[in-house]
Amino acid sequence: MTTDLTCIITGHREGDICVPSLRSFWATIDRARAAGLTVQPLLCLDRPDEHTRDLFEAHRKDAAAVAIHDFADQGQVRNAAIARATGAFTAFLDADDLWSSDWLVEAVEFLAPGPDNRVAHPEFNYFFERQASIFRHVDQETPEFIPDLLRIGNYWDALCVCPTWIHRDFPFRHRDIVGGWAFEDWQWNCDTVAAGIVHKVVPDTVLFKRRRQASQTVKASANRSMIRATPLNRYDHPFYGD
Repeated sequence: MTTDLTCIITGHREGDICVPSLRSFWATIDRARAAGLTVQPLLCLDRPDEHTRDLFEAHRKDAAAVAIHDFADQGQVRNAAIARATGAFTAFLDADDLWSSDWLVEAVEFLAPGPDNRVAHPEFNYFFERQASIFRHVDQETPEFIPDLLRIGNYWDALCVCPTWIHRDFPFRHRDIVGGWAFEDWQWNCDTVAAGIVHKVVPDTVLFKRRRQASQTVKASANRSMIRATPLNRYDHPFYGD
């Protein structure tokens, strides 16, 4: 059975801080369902501790059994979830972050008219806990977007909404922080942009992201990790124009 939207929350060893994220996950789904959308919720864990697993089970509601993986790689967990997705669109949430209650409705309404090669990002990410800062996403089809900057830095994170086919055609690549390869969201953005996918901003939307000291992003930055080669490494790629 197909649905309008698949919502995927991924966790590992968040412990108690996953509870607000799970509540946000379900509250936002409830609002989407109230707006008439059919939603498939998927709860996924990667090498979880017992406490986090128990909390996910306690907040499973009408989702299928919590999927337990042994990847030690969030991107691969997302890929496994996409293989089970029935939604025309897919949305991701990490188990230490929060959706705004209108995010799913606003994103699907934005994307539904097409074309179907667009990825929807919130206009703002509000970072909290270890810092209080706001990151503003840039729409790819505005003058603020500078193509060359995507070669050296990331414009958008992975907590997006997009047609599910995009994730099937462009799965997240393997992460290897010890080997110096990470930032799977940046990697995915480069791979999709190079293939003609357009990254858009949904006006007046915000997601809330917890900045933890031991986050994978912090570890990757400390290790000076980079992304693997992408088609955008070539200056003669059509993306850059003449």
